[in-house]
Amino acid sequence: MQQNIKANRRKRERRLQRAASFASLTVALLLIAAKLWSWLATGSVAMLSTLADSVLDMLAASITVVAVYYSLRPADHEHRFGHGKAQGLAALLQSLIVTASALYVFKEAAEHMLDPQPVANPTAGLAIMALSIVLTLALVAFQSYVVRTTGSLAIAADSVHYRSDLLINLTVAAAIALAGWTRWQFLDPLAGLLIAAYIVWSAYTIATDALDVLLDRELSPEDRQRIRAIAEQHPAVQGFHDLRTRSGGAIQFIQFHLELDPQTTLLESHVIMDEVEDAIRADYPRCEIIIHADPAGFEELRDEFD
Repeated sequence: MQQNIKANRRKRERRLQRAASFASLTVALLLIAAKLWSWLATGSVAMLSTLADSVLDMLAASITVVAVYYSLRPADHEHRFGHGKAQGLAALLQSLIVTASALYVFKEAAEHMLDPQPVANPTAGLAIMALSIVLTLALVAFQSYVVRTTGSLAIAADSVHYRSDLLINLTVAAAIALAGWTRWQFLDPLAGLLIAAYIVWSAYTIATDALDVLLDRELSPEDRQRIRAIAEQHPAVQGFHDLRTRSGGAIQFIQFHLELDPQTTLLESHVIMDEVEDAIRADYPRCEIIIHADPAGFEELRDEFD
């Protein structure tokens, strides 16, 4: 029964991740078409900056589609821990793409700061930015739900990118309005510079999370303490050591040693470890757990990082 519930939950999570990745790609393609038309109509460097960002959104979304598809493949003989790190790799590639977009926007904005150009037809630009904000809000809301449900790193990275797009779109809308209907033409390239700086910060956030997964960073101290506390709550557990954890994208891997009464039989040990595993999985439903049983009081070399 429990195995069926677990299998059904994972099937649902796979469907959600695939749906979120395709939704991201669809929104990116729609926004590219709309912003290209708007940039040709307005000549705004701020609009050009958000068009460039949407083009790179499309590339990042394409990477996410491929990474999600690959990462959801089941474990096989050559990948016994699954393919979850593909999501970490996708997030890292996304951060590089986002950084490239920031450099391009910075170049264009710097040139227009030196030679400001008037913004033509600001009404058309504002209409496209309103469409962008509505579509992006809807996508971010769906992505947030998928991340809460599945813990997908690739979708989370994509969501960070689109959250930054919301701020970018609002900034661009304000810049187009002010530069188009006032003499403050410098506001358009200034908005581009601010957008570039924010994009770089977003890229740093994405890359940090991706490297944590790719380099097998431990779970947070709070998570490690929670895992220890759950294990030690079992009345048969007399000791706990050598906890090691890591994240494999949407799945956490947890392993540790339990110290049990030396007179405990193999069957009793197995039952105790199953009960501890079930208790931990109640708090960490997307985890894989390996437990090693030790006789309490047995002297052995222990992990120095515990």
